[in-house]
Amino acid sequence: MKTQIVIGGGSWGMAIATALTAANTDVSLFVRNPETVRLLAKGKCRQLPDQPAVEPLAATLNPDCLSAASLIYVVVPAGATQDVLSLIKDRANPEAGIIFAAKGLVADASSVGRLLPELAVTDLPDHQTGVLSGPSFADEVLSGLPAALTIASQTPALVDAVQQSFTNSNLRLYGNDDPIGVAVGGTMKNVIAIAAGCAIGLGLGDNAKAAILTRGVAEMARLAVAVGGRLESIYGLSGVGDLALTCSGPHSRNMAYGMAIGAEQSPDTRLAEGRHTVAALAKRAETMGLELPITNAVDRVVNHGDNLHDVVTALLARPIGREG
Repeated sequence: MKTQIVIGGGSWGMAIATALTAANTDVSLFVRNPETVRLLAKGKCRQLPDQPAVEPLAATLNPDCLSAASLIYVVVPAGATQDVLSLIKDRANPEAGIIFAAKGLVADASSVGRLLPELAVTDLPDHQTGVLSGPSFADEVLSGLPAALTIASQTPALVDAVQQSFTNSNLRLYGNDDPIGVAVGGTMKNVIAIAAGCAIGLGLGDNAKAAILTRGVAEMARLAVAVGGRLESIYGLSGVGDLALTCSGPHSRNMAYGMAIGAEQSPDTRLAEGRHTVAALAKRAETMGLELPITNAVDRVVNHGDNLHDVVTALLARPIGREG
């Protein structure tokens, strides 16, 4: 059996590799930093220095490892995806399945951005591709705690192969044939979490947070259907499920980022994925004539410096309407 490769040695890449190892799947990580190789060999994570060590993981700096892989998991920030796809085209076997396990939009010349499965159609036309997403904090997965995820692909054999790879691990995978809808959920939930965090930081209470989550789901569904996804995917693990986790409290980086903004503190911008996604999401919605009030509000605060109190007032003053 060919090995499986995880591209990216961050906390989520390490968590995926650890789960695969627990399932007795032959897996190795391709990383860029020699220090990451050294730490992974000790079962340690650079991003989670206080995390207890797990089983040692094999890692390499040599991209030739891609040529022998049957499945390749792309677990890098969305902004680094383009370079990784070029590497896959040059080094990987065309029969290798490619699984996107990151969340976000890849910027293009128009600043609108493309979802990862949209990018795959143009950049990896010879490969079967899928999206792995759902509610999952990396530190809990590394600790062996259970989680349920969605593996979405329009190729049933690829879905089955990925599900089988994680059998008997702490990750339970549910199949889905709507990678676009799944990618929308994973991308937008980070933006809604920033908004929910702002509400908590401002002291607006749990009622306001619940309203943001509910109307946030409506925005996720609106965009998913508009770009060719299915409503049902938004109500699944990669949509409502991941949103519930990401908005659960400061354990979530995006929630913590929003809470800091609401409390007029300096937010940690390093790993708040929604901060890097929201401008492209707002631009894409504008070009499509979609109404995404919460997304637009976060964009105004994060990227345009609008006063948060004024933005909240404007949201509350929007014309009354019907649910949907």
